[in-house]
Amino acid sequence: MASYCLLLFFYFVFAAVQSHAQEIDFGDYSYKYAVSITELNPAEDLNFGTLVQNEGTVNVELSSAKVLEIEGVKYLDVLVDITADEYLVIDSNPTCSSSNCRIPFDLESAYANRGQNNIGHAVIMSDAGVNMTTALFPILARGNRPPGPPPTPDYEGYNPAAFNESAYLYLYGSVTVGNVDAGTYSANITITVSYD
Repeated sequence: MASYCLLLFFYFVFAAVQSHAQEIDFGDYSYKYAVSITELNPAEDLNFGTLVQNEGTVNVELSSAKVLEIEGVKYLDVLVDITADEYLVIDSNPTCSSSNCRIPFDLESAYANRGQNNIGHAVIMSDAGVNMTTALFPILARGNRPPGPPPTPDYEGYNPAAFNESAYLYLYGSVTVGNVDAGTYSANITITVSYD
């Protein structure tokens, strides 16, 4: 009975002790540091070319992807959220909901964060839903190294842009063309990039 009471005593003592830990949220520093996204091939959209009625599935491969550059502080992680419309819709009727004026659209994406625009280094981003993708990665890959130090505090003459590097985002995918009306079709892709 005494050992049971002693065990119960230790349980209540240790259960009553509150655990305190410190966490550094580097996202709190993001208001000081800029992150930008620009198109490297702005004259071209993600374009599936001229399609023929009932053509079936048409792909834009990774090698022909729309390329975007993400520029930010190389030792910070970015959270990239991508969402796209489920269908390409004929421009003459953007509220169309019938199959003869919309084309199913499957968006795929990848990123490269080794400091150069090279699809050979691309990491495929996994889907979080229909045409939804989220990825968390450092602007510059760390390899097998641990995360870098906390951001440098502000001081006179400090230039955070001196620590900038680029990562690259690739957008590609496929459409499935059935019995659709002739016309120009388009869809929206929304990309949000923020420090985590």
